[in-house]
Amino acid sequence: MLNPLGVHIALVGNPNSGKSSLFNCLTGLQQKVGNFPGVTVDKKTGAATIGGLQATYKVVMKEDEEIDPDLLVVVVDASNLKRNLLFCTQLIDLKQPVVVALTMMDLARRRGIKIDIAALERELGVAVVAVDARKGKGLQELKKAIELTLQGAYKVPTRDFIDNYALAPIPIQKIKEVLSDCSDYKAIHLLTHRDSFIVPAPVQHQIDAIEKEGRFNATKTQAEEILQRYARIRQVMQQAVLEPDPLQKTLRTEKLDAVLLHRRWGYLILLTVLFLLFQSVFLLAQYPMDWIEMGFGKAGEWLTLRLPTGKVTDLLVNGVLAGLGGILVFVPQFS
Repeated sequence: MLNPLGVHIALVGNPNSGKSSLFNCLTGLQQKVGNFPGVTVDKKTGAATIGGLQATYKVVMKEDEEIDPDLLVVVVDASNLKRNLLFCTQLIDLKQPVVVALTMMDLARRRGIKIDIAALERELGVAVVAVDARKGKGLQELKKAIELTLQGAYKVPTRDFIDNYALAPIPIQKIKEVLSDCSDYKAIHLLTHRDSFIVPAPVQHQIDAIEKEGRFNATKTQAEEILQRYARIRQVMQQAVLEPDPLQKTLRTEKLDAVLLHRRWGYLILLTVLFLLFQSVFLLAQYPMDWIEMGFGKAGEWLTLRLPTGKVTDLLVNGVLAGLGGILVFVPQFS
């Protein structure tokens, strides 16, 4: 569906990164939201001032027969940035206009993660905006970033995030001779997943020939690509992200262990904790115990005054009621 600006925008991201929530906020629709991956796996369309779309592989590769996105909004989970940036940088290397919507910032802050958005934007070469779809924060800024990107204020990065060409130089060069508008990274996908692309039969034969002549190894190329991306992502995070030092957490834990598990003082600490625990249990339980004992005492007096004197009354008051009270009075100590 075309929005008022006459453009299509693809909303993409890793599973469980907040795509559906952001889609609903931007379009006013109510796509299903869930706390597990794969809730939204098909294409969904909607219109906003800018617009929204949930996309699949063919859409981002511009091979979908119905949708040709003018811009990709990549939803990135800030609390799991390293994993999300892998997919994000792959999309950036397709040489399409990209805007990054940074979600889960509150969760990242609770985990002690601090993100320098300006530095992250500089390292990725695309617009980065923090959003909170549940609270409606950052939506206007996101729309503005989309508008500026579509107007060309944010240029598509000329340099690849990693050196994709070096992964398979000869096959990539030959693919680009056949398809002049193809990026280095898309050329790799053409060689790896050519059945997903819509190309004329003669071009398909050429791609097959290039793969065989260049001895293109898809598995090896993909593995090398992932290793290089994660290495580059680590560099980006060093520049733009401040995370709690796991070594410091380990040191604090070790210091506590050195005291609490000491060969001599550890036993004393354990006995002190157990003593205080039992004392607190008895102290706190005393109040409900007194209330239970008083309640059964009042009930016994009430029944004695109203029931005739005899063995049945004695059994009920001094047997059943007294026995039940004697058991229940200890319940607070165990609860």
